[in-house]
Amino acid sequence: MPIRVSSKRAAVPAAAAPARTGLPFGFPPVPPGTPQKPPGVSLCMIVKNEERFLADCLRSVEGAVDEICIVDTGSTDRTIEIARSFGATVIERPWRNDFAWARNESLALATKRWILMLDADEVLREVSKPTLRALAQVPAHRTGVWLRCFNQSDDYRGTGAMSHALVRVFPNSEHIRFRGMIHEFVCFDGATEGIAAVVAPLEIDHFGYLTDVVNDRDKAQRNFEIVKAAVEAEPLDPFAWFNLASTAFMIGDYEVARSGFEKMRELNGSTPRGFIANGYAILAEVYCDKMRDPRRGEEIARAALEFSPHYANAHFQLGKALAAQRRYDEARAAFELAIDDGKFGGQQFVVDDQVSIWKAHSEIGSSYVAEQDDESAIRWFRKGLENAPKVQPLRLNLARALERSGAIDEARDHFRSVFEDYGDDQSAVDWVNFLLRRGDGAAALDVIERTHASLSDTHAAALLHAAAQIAAKLGTTPPERYLELAAARLPGSADVLNWLESIYRERGDRARLDALLAAEAQIEPVGPADFLRRSYQANVAGEHARGLQLAERGLLLAPGHEHLHYNAAVAAASLGEPALALEHLDAVTSTDGPIAAPARMLRAGVCRSLGRDDEAIAALEGVLASDPAHPDALAQRASLLESRGDLGAAEGTLRRLLDANASRGAVELAAFLMRRGRFDEAARVAEVGLGR
Repeated sequence: MPIRVSSKRAAVPAAAAPARTGLPFGFPPVPPGTPQKPPGVSLCMIVKNEERFLADCLRSVEGAVDEICIVDTGSTDRTIEIARSFGATVIERPWRNDFAWARNESLALATKRWILMLDADEVLREVSKPTLRALAQVPAHRTGVWLRCFNQSDDYRGTGAMSHALVRVFPNSEHIRFRGMIHEFVCFDGATEGIAAVVAPLEIDHFGYLTDVVNDRDKAQRNFEIVKAAVEAEPLDPFAWFNLASTAFMIGDYEVARSGFEKMRELNGSTPRGFIANGYAILAEVYCDKMRDPRRGEEIARAALEFSPHYANAHFQLGKALAAQRRYDEARAAFELAIDDGKFGGQQFVVDDQVSIWKAHSEIGSSYVAEQDDESAIRWFRKGLENAPKVQPLRLNLARALERSGAIDEARDHFRSVFEDYGDDQSAVDWVNFLLRRGDGAAALDVIERTHASLSDTHAAALLHAAAQIAAKLGTTPPERYLELAAARLPGSADVLNWLESIYRERGDRARLDALLAAEAQIEPVGPADFLRRSYQANVAGEHARGLQLAERGLLLAPGHEHLHYNAAVAAASLGEPALALEHLDAVTSTDGPIAAPARMLRAGVCRSLGRDDEAIAALEGVLASDPAHPDALAQRASLLESRGDLGAAEGTLRRLLDANASRGAVELAAFLMRRGRFDEAARVAEVGLGR
């Protein structure tokens, strides 16, 4: 996951031994006569509607800072009240879409020698307080301090943090200010690069990337508008393009991310800068995972390693790109290098610490799964769990591999324990599916009954649909109960609605059917099956333009979905667009299945309308090859042959129809004979059809 980067320094230096100057952490000597502000540390912050986090932040610095200086940019909650309860000086300023300006407003309030800059969703680790107190007495000049920011993540249950280095402690000087509308950094007199800094044992935790926080704030979308403005203001700055691309990645706009990172590469060239290797690593992920181009992903990951040879993120993405090419031995070698890179994590500008702790282990295990070597996979999953015992994906991967290898009891224990620990969508689905594979439908039904209310709508509906199937098989509870619960959670789910609609129609329950369809009509389709159902409904209702639109929207999600192509072809043919109908029919290549014959029949009709009789007959022959007694295909073939003057073949086809379907065959053949003036024969055929 890309994270916020707020420095343009070339790299994070390794920890330095105390300098001969007698200053700690390797600070350079301060020129004699340099004016010094009073000893102490000023905490400076900008805030808006931070009542959820602010008290924890301010509590974490108690005893470590001497004053608190806060700029509020428009809070409507208790933020200002909380700040003042901790003795903070608070001023209010209107927000200008410019983080550097806002931070500099807070710096103007500070009176102590050193600045500590925190965001409200960050806390100072207790272990860092002695270092900060010691720093308060150190003479200051132009050098700041790198601290390590640990971004707490819940992308995977039971994980730790990603981390990166930031200059958040620096001298209080009117010459040192922030620069940049977003992802701002401290510089001296407006320089284009950040101030020099030394490494000290200072650590903070950042909680702003927890899933519920990001969703609540819509932080990435908000920031996207600011980074676009920053690129427009400084179009030749590779850091601006890095920020644009990283933010685009976070909101799922992968093409903008790709082009932004490529522009960053172009503008930066070979200059070693702290953010570049991270940008390359994310770009490798875009190519490999999002654009399905692992070869390009491999190339970019290797380029990242040229900037930072011990960069875990880059080795990890290289491994993923190689695995996607099924070069598993090479991939595992790259993942093992990513594990070894963990010892260099503190020297990296931005690093996903979890790569070296468990993610690379998981990928190695998965590579063995791909080669059907569950024994080796299990060994690597266990290695990862030694470092991160609670990580949900590892535990589930291990459980699946154990089940495949025949260790059923241990697999059961793992599936159950993950479910008991988390009870979330993934753990519930895996536990229920395991029980179903073991033939324990009653236990699976019990799990669904106990958990569906706490799951997301999509997963609840899927499990309730499974519950309906279990209930139908066991005969204990009417499936309708579970289907109605599923429909209430996901009113547009085709899998649920198809079954529930058939139940209502079978028993003639018009009121419930109408209510069901009315609720569905208010919901936008989501998955391919939903678009399939809705496009069929539109075609049946004669709303062919809407049917075509719905089918084509579904095809954006599932381009090879043959039934959606068929629905689109039906709509296009009905709208008088035969070329478009044939284009969709060309995508229906299956020779069996429920739509193979209907698609060929439709092709025959469209081709005939275009005067392409040979193609129409070929399509009908395809139907008859699978079903020699298909009445519609026989009738259409006979009609085409008659129109071409091949009367013998037409009559032979109709007699095949008579043998296959006496009533329809009699009608069609008698009509043919009458058109030929063979009235006596037509009468005898009609009598056969009537059973006389």
